[in-house]
Amino acid sequence: MSPGIDFKDYLLLMGVPDDGRVLAQGQGLLRRPTYVFSGTCSYLSYLGDRLAGAREIWFAPPAGPMSLRIAPGPMVNYLADPDIYGMALAKAERLARAMGRPCLNPPGAVLRSGRDKVARALAGMPGVVAPRTERLSSAGPQELARMIADLGMTYPVLIRPVGAHGGKELLRMDRPEDLEGLVAGWMCGAQVYVTEFHPFADPDGVHRKYRLAVIGDQIILRHVIIGDTWMLHADSQGVDTEADEEARLASFQEGLLPVIAPVVHEIARRLELDVFGIDCHLDQDGRLLVFEANACMNFLARTVPPPNMWDAPVEAIRTALLDLLADPTRWRHAGDDGSPGTPL
Repeated sequence: MSPGIDFKDYLLLMGVPDDGRVLAQGQGLLRRPTYVFSGTCSYLSYLGDRLAGAREIWFAPPAGPMSLRIAPGPMVNYLADPDIYGMALAKAERLARAMGRPCLNPPGAVLRSGRDKVARALAGMPGVVAPRTERLSSAGPQELARMIADLGMTYPVLIRPVGAHGGKELLRMDRPEDLEGLVAGWMCGAQVYVTEFHPFADPDGVHRKYRLAVIGDQIILRHVIIGDTWMLHADSQGVDTEADEEARLASFQEGLLPVIAPVVHEIARRLELDVFGIDCHLDQDGRLLVFEANACMNFLARTVPPPNMWDAPVEAIRTALLDLLADPTRWRHAGDDGSPGTPL
């Protein structure tokens, strides 16, 4: 790593959600609120001291023409969810194209990282199962059931609002009747993702969800969530699973990584992202059942005080991310970085 790298010439591409809404925390007469922007790459919360000198460019609705002149410097796109930042990303993409400079996680690639688009990009890949996913909008549950039938999708299906993460508002429908039985006003007119569900219990009957951090050409296993049910999140971890997870973390480098590395690198090539995560199941042959792959995942949060088994992967991810940020020649969109400030 280059500890002395100065990020003052870097341009951070930031944005306001399409709906103009952010979460404000700690409001009060004597306190300034903290604004929480969901759907970002999240690492500024943990590397902010290193990137404090970088300049920010903010994009906001509405869509439309803009006039902007910027100084030279590599660009880092911090917007990660196309369903939350569609208009901001479209503006950022126009800027990135016009400038022709190095850009980490190009906005255009992020715009193509919705769940349905990722499923199509990975469909048919050797060593990968990417469940079919469609983005739909309906007047209610009965119409949605009809649309699913017309598309020939196979039950069970998972349904979630676009822009939702962490299992929020996620529903599993095992048959059409389950969906038709929901209240008439459920998600009326909302955009939702519908994904065909694939069982993934291991031979011992236990479910395991891996989170892979892809940082440039490095692949790091962040954690393994283990439980008795298919819905796996930090708060649904099974009891007495620590030894199993620790063993998998310890053996990953020598065991599964050499098997899956070519597949993961091909996923990165298809998605054209520099920094992103893959939530997946890995079977004994290293085949990936991809639950999601995008730039939204938080790798650096520490929910358990150290020391613990996650200290090493978190530090490895942090080091790899700083190294990649410091070397724009390694970015997928390396550009030329030679242009002066240019009007858009």
